[in-house]
Amino acid sequence: MKFILITLTIFASIFLWLSCNNAKYAADKLPEKQIRWGTGGGIVGKESAHILCDNGQMFNRDIVGTTSKAGKTKAKKAKLLYKTIETLDLGKMEFNHPANIYNFIEFQDGDMVSRVVWGDKNAPVGKPVEELFAQLNDLLKK
Repeated sequence: MKFILITLTIFASIFLWLSCNNAKYAADKLPEKQIRWGTGGGIVGKESAHILCDNGQMFNRDIVGTTSKAGKTKAKKAKLLYKTIETLDLGKMEFNHPANIYNFIEFQDGDMVSRVVWGDKNAPVGKPVEELFAQLNDLLKK
């Protein structure tokens, strides 16, 4: 009887662990909901972007659109950053003030893409967006 109880407990634990496991995305199959951020401009107009998925996976996208894996952060941290995007209402924010070199944050949800671009010293984006940008860049250092 003890053996059956222990065996059932082990199977139940394995089942729960597998069902709670987050989805994995591939570079060519990203989710519809994404946070993208990066920098661009300069003489050649090169733009480099990073992508954060809701499960914590990160990808890089180069100037020609090639996407590659770039690491991972905790899903809890990723969800917190998605929540920050909602709190800032970035999906409805319209801000496009680039300079020769600029920073950007994009939020995509299905077909809807909102993009905040800043760099012009005469049009500051605001501290909350700059702090979000810094938090996103901190993910790359780990």
